[in-house]
Amino acid sequence: MLNWKKPTADLVPLMKECIQESGMTGSDTCAANIFLLREKYDTRIAVEDGFLYRWYQNDKIPGRSGVTFPLGKGNIADAIRRLAEDRRERNLPMDMILLGEDQIEELRSQNMEGSFTTDEANWDYVYDAEHLAFLPGKENNKKRNRVNRFMRRYPEWSIRYIDHEEQEDLLADLLKVEERWLSAQEDKDPAISIEQSEIHEAVRLWNELPLIGAVIYAEDKPVAMTVASEINNGVYDILFEKSYGSYAQDGGFAMINKCFAEHLLENWNAKWINREEDMGIPGLRRAKMMYQPDLRFKKFEYRSAGIQ
Repeated sequence: MLNWKKPTADLVPLMKECIQESGMTGSDTCAANIFLLREKYDTRIAVEDGFLYRWYQNDKIPGRSGVTFPLGKGNIADAIRRLAEDRRERNLPMDMILLGEDQIEELRSQNMEGSFTTDEANWDYVYDAEHLAFLPGKENNKKRNRVNRFMRRYPEWSIRYIDHEEQEDLLADLLKVEERWLSAQEDKDPAISIEQSEIHEAVRLWNELPLIGAVIYAEDKPVAMTVASEINNGVYDILFEKSYGSYAQDGGFAMINKCFAEHLLENWNAKWINREEDMGIPGLRRAKMMYQPDLRFKKFEYRSAGIQ
């Protein structure tokens, strides 16, 4: 059987190595994300013979109950067989989640008996880095207008970037933005408290993960923040992004989005920016669609016909 364990920060480099070998660019394959969301999704991982295996055990969240396609370099057919053997030995079905289209074809070639389904709520929104940095064309008029509104409203605004070297003052300001955003939320959904814990842990382990971020200032206070991590070569995952109050209404989200995309493009060789899924939340879907995604990274589930 595979040796499953909870993801730990010290395993992030090893996970990232397997992910880079696989070439995958989905938000769920961001090593920092796998670690930070381990409690939310009740995640277990195993890293054996050059492959990363993931097992999500939260059956209360749609699309987060099952194992995933092995990630790494080597004989993928053997890795799939090993995963199937683990399921059999545990008397569990070979139910799989977060599958890309290429992975589906590989599974079909293995003659696995079962069905594939997909839910658009789990599809990632992926943007060309230049697209988000420059917001070209008529289709981005609304976003450019919001950026311009922010700059007119706060002419002395500034932005500071937090790269892999820890900067305690900036990280403290990043948390201030999160706390002010949280205090403004009328609906105290438990998921918000979980996310708060994830953000605090991200700040505490900034260098270990490692992360990149930014804070925007206006009227001598931090008013917007973002946190990201590299998924694979030139592909970045936006893990967290916040603005609050009148600053958000005046374009704080659009401003941090554009400025940070410019930073990733110019300083981190970004080619693509993954802004993750909308989880079926209408407001999130509208916001992500307004940026005119260049790609939708489709994800599928496989439900086996039984213990195989």
